[in-house]
Amino acid sequence: METKNKSFISKMTESRNFGLILGLIVLLIMAKILTPSLYSFNSIVSMLQNNAVFGLLAIGEMMIILTGGIDISIGSTLSLTGVVCCRLMAENPNVPAIVWVLLALLIGAVCGAFNGLIVGYFKMVPMIATLGTMYIFRGFSFLFSGGQWWFPHQFTEGYQAFATLRILKIPAILWIVLIVFILAALFLGYTSKGRRIYAIGTNKESSKIAGIKEARVVFLAMLICGMLAGLAGMLYTANYATCSYSIGESYEMTAIAICILGGVSINGGRGKVDGVFIGFIMMSFITYFISLLPGLSVWSDAIQGAIIIAAVVLNIFTERSAAKRALKERGALI
Repeated sequence: METKNKSFISKMTESRNFGLILGLIVLLIMAKILTPSLYSFNSIVSMLQNNAVFGLLAIGEMMIILTGGIDISIGSTLSLTGVVCCRLMAENPNVPAIVWVLLALLIGAVCGAFNGLIVGYFKMVPMIATLGTMYIFRGFSFLFSGGQWWFPHQFTEGYQAFATLRILKIPAILWIVLIVFILAALFLGYTSKGRRIYAIGTNKESSKIAGIKEARVVFLAMLICGMLAGLAGMLYTANYATCSYSIGESYEMTAIAICILGGVSINGGRGKVDGVFIGFIMMSFITYFISLLPGLSVWSDAIQGAIIIAAVVLNIFTERSAAKRALKERGALI
């Protein structure tokens, strides 16, 4: 019985998520000391609502990173989608709000499909390809906006409701984020297409031998990422009731930071949705602290960069430790 208990404890402490949960507990303790008001229900909901779009972007980015790639155009996709939806909504206020949600998904899908085409089928390096499309999408966003801003009085109630309507005292945008996390977990964990995404990132040669079409898998991952970025663009503008072509700048870096913090391997093939969810919660707390504590706001980019480096180092250490344990177990069997 004692051996079983030790085995359970060792497995729990070796889990990447165990370290994340410990880190989250430390953040909660710091919150209690530095900002006691954070423990009110409304404060926590407001904090998560302000960071909700990063949860959507992180799930989309996770799909790409698992294949061994990266997408740095998601902030521009968010901008383009937000601008198109806001302009058309302001010019056609009587159109049902659900139309703008569907339009956002469509625009995101087109952007994601274009990325998937040049990365998956034309074999361009993901970072270079999406660097190019980042500027292309941002350029289209500026052209379509004409440099115009949209303000609260131009937004319809139905449009804003997709983000701000309270269901059981929780804003709709948070329910949408939660549903996306659940769907992503089911997709990656229980479907053949999801397992192929992991397979491509784990070993491309082995996946080819197994008959997996790499181009199709990469295209699918890029498509999903684009759709989530598009949805994030529409929800961002609905949540804040404001829009310009400049929204979403550097958001891809925050999404990547959440993924890495959540245990997604930058080399691909490893990472779980529950880890990314914890990473999203942690990043929400961190950005909240940065905005509250005097003098720290000017260091926000530097702090985020430090978090990325620390998370990468932790991931490397975790992967090496896991490899050593596996080697020892094989040696014990021999």
